[in-house]
Amino acid sequence: MEEPDEKKEEFVPGEVDRMLFDKAVEVTATALRGAMGGQGSQPPSYAADLFKAVYEALKDTMGDLPEPSKAGF
Repeated sequence: MEEPDEKKEEFVPGEVDRMLFDKAVEVTATALRGAMGGQGSQPPSYAADLFKAVYEALKDTMGDLPEPSKAGF
């Protein structure tokens, strides 16, 4: 039988990945506002390339953050 803490640790990385994905979508959408759809605008592949770059940058940044300290007395 698994300990509750072990199950929680498995759940958290997926949640963090989802938050990074959502933030990358938000940042990409903001960056693309006004740059797509008009005459002479960027091709659709530009949006995909921008999203990939933003998502990778966010993942790299998350790896550089220090581990949270555990509360204790």
